[in-house]
Amino acid sequence: MQALLEQAKKGKFDCVIAEALDRVSRDQEDIAAIYKRLRHSDIRFLTLAEGEISELHVGLKGTMNALFLKDLALKIRRGQRGRVEAGKVPGGSSYGYRVIRQLLADGSVSSGEREIDPSQAAIIQRIFKEYADGMAPRQIAARLNREAVPSPRGGQWNASTINGNRRRRIGILNNELYLGRILYNRQRFLKDPESGKRIARPNPEHEWATKEVPELRIVEDDLWERVQVLKQRYSSRWGNKRQSRKRLFSGLLKCGCCGGGMTISRGDRYYCSARREKGTCRADRGIGAAELELRVLNGLRDILLGNERLIDEFTAEFKRELARLRKEGNASKGRLVKERQDVERGIKRCLDFITGGDGYPGSVRDELRRLRLASEISMLLRWPDKTARGSLSIPIFQSSIVKR
Repeated sequence: MQALLEQAKKGKFDCVIAEALDRVSRDQEDIAAIYKRLRHSDIRFLTLAEGEISELHVGLKGTMNALFLKDLALKIRRGQRGRVEAGKVPGGSSYGYRVIRQLLADGSVSSGEREIDPSQAAIIQRIFKEYADGMAPRQIAARLNREAVPSPRGGQWNASTINGNRRRRIGILNNELYLGRILYNRQRFLKDPESGKRIARPNPEHEWATKEVPELRIVEDDLWERVQVLKQRYSSRWGNKRQSRKRLFSGLLKCGCCGGGMTISRGDRYYCSARREKGTCRADRGIGAAELELRVLNGLRDILLGNERLIDEFTAEFKRELARLRKEGNASKGRLVKERQDVERGIKRCLDFITGGDGYPGSVRDELRRLRLASEISMLLRWPDKTARGSLSIPIFQSSIVKR
């Protein structure tokens, strides 16, 4: 789509043809942006289902397509919850289990049924026992890689595969299916409107669905509890904190020995991540982030100073980027100024109402009380938990507001 829009700017074609509008996008923001850019380039937008697309199609069909996605997601989640209640696994296959396929009476093939894979289950039990005995996930992963044990995806083991994320309940040490329990709806996925990437967000525990399936148990209760106690103890240590600070060359560096990525560790130094997480690289040296940045920038300076053409290209690109950032800053500043003006006008209207004679502070208080009462009643009607509903305090005011 990005390539198509880029070619549209250059006038490489006269029209865009699709089977239907939802084949281009079901996102209201995206379809409106695509249509706007095609119209700006004098390019017709045609579909076999709707004919030539206009603003009416973008508005109505775009809304219908977006609602279709929402309804589809609700139906899928409802169906998956029903499968959980029936003791079936709604998602993909976890390490340690095999998928069972059976031909049903209506000719369809069953899904969601699992059975324990003995060889993989032995690896699961080994991982839990070694961790409970004090071995770190990185050491466990390195030992499994030395023994050429295939990982869940068939490649090499990684420490994060074992350790996972305790809050999101992912990773081998957090998978409650090994305890004989299906846990569903722990999290939901949202698409970042800027990057388009899926972002996981945890759901509140009262929305989770659980089902005991003792036939799928691999790990015993006492071993599970020992592991969870250790994970809770180590979760606050610095080594378990994610390094969120970005450096100049984050994600761009490769190890000279194995070709794997390099990440910040031990303060502010780059090390081979394959050595740290998998134990498969022999590179035991790191380099300071500041030292590396200085080397690269000095090398770029030496290259540029020796070639005037490169200096001109660098200067032109720098000016274009500076202009783009300035334009974005001005747009953001204008929006903030407008919002501030709207707030100031609202404050002025409130003051005029109080001091102008049409109202008085008492009436303003009554209005605020009425709005607050309406808001809390609305919360009460929507509250999903009866216990919380009983503890919700609603002040009742002795005035004509309650009668209304």
